[in-house]
Amino acid sequence: MRANIIFHSISGNLYLIASSIRDALMKEGIDARLYRVDDQDLHLLAADRNDVNEYYEDILALPPAKNEKLLNADIIMVGIKSVFGMPSAEMKAFLDGTMDLYEKRSLEGKYFYPFATSSISYKDSLDAIEAVENWAHLMGLVSLDYPPYMHKDGLMMPSRPGEELEITTSRLASAVKSVFS
Repeated sequence: MRANIIFHSISGNLYLIASSIRDALMKEGIDARLYRVDDQDLHLLAADRNDVNEYYEDILALPPAKNEKLLNADIIMVGIKSVFGMPSAEMKAFLDGTMDLYEKRSLEGKYFYPFATSSISYKDSLDAIEAVENWAHLMGLVSLDYPPYMHKDGLMMPSRPGEELEITTSRLASAVKSVFS
């Protein structure tokens, strides 16, 4: 079973969340891999903000997300940076680039799980998750029956995910494993 985790991270929080999910899935014997959504401006932010620079090289070391990474997954997990209740422009551009997969119904029947961060509110994250769930529904993806993980960042300096993330990702990994057992 293969889980591909695709995320767009600016401050590093989505990278940390995605890594925690990957690690928990791997402990359950699931092949889990991370892919970053390309961000042409991330280097500019990394030059100005310490919180962005902290995980900049780790994020860039990951392979970029491509449509083929959606095709070769049994479950597609999407990490969303919420911007005013919508996915970031970079994530939106990635999802918009999947029209050919939609037309061919290439992802139909695969599983889907979203997780998000927001510097505004949990409602902001929920709205962005809903937007991506609409994409998933149109693609014919099946939502994993597990609540989406949401993390609220600080406005300027992110609050890093803590102990509750490990508990959540462990439970999430068990839920994923049970679907494919």
